[in-house]
Amino acid sequence: MKSETKKRLKDFIERAEYIRTLSYLEGKDKIVGGEIKKVGDKWQVDFYQPTDEQRDALLLNLRLFLQDKDGISLRKLADLTNDPDLSSKWKDEYEKIRKILNIRLDEIVSHGQKGTLTNRDVLNMFLFGKIAHNNPNDESNKLYQKWITDDTEYEILHNTFHVVLIRLLTAILNISSASKEELQRHNI
Repeated sequence: MKSETKKRLKDFIERAEYIRTLSYLEGKDKIVGGEIKKVGDKWQVDFYQPTDEQRDALLLNLRLFLQDKDGISLRKLADLTNDPDLSSKWKDEYEKIRKILNIRLDEIVSHGQKGTLTNRDVLNMFLFGKIAHNNPNDESNKLYQKWITDDTEYEILHNTFHVVLIRLLTAILNISSASKEELQRHNI
């Protein structure tokens, strides 16, 4: 295994394991969701999700896996498939996880008068259009302004954003597990 491959896999695992310790995941099977219940004559919708502080701590670390500035981004890891010493098992697992993630990110979550919105759009509009950046000329910010016009839209799409984050985390943690196994196969 090339030393660069080994370093990047170790870096990926280290960051993924750190994320696993964050309080964002404390809810286990009830991290994000909603509940609809009848209160008197009216229906009430309650959303639950991690706090903004928990979300922001996660996003600070998650960005390393999303932006290609570091060698551990999900996209940049594809470079490692050129290492002939990496097993086909790791390569196949990585490709499968990434393919499933991209399919899920491209799923439509809303379609109507405002247009079509995918999970990837929700991720970008919250992360790059509102939370990490707030440039009114940025396409992600424009998308946020277009889709978030009241509290109800915010609650629904913010909850969807958390669902997307869970899907990203699942992919990252699965790649981390496959990477640990790969390093063990190489006695590292």
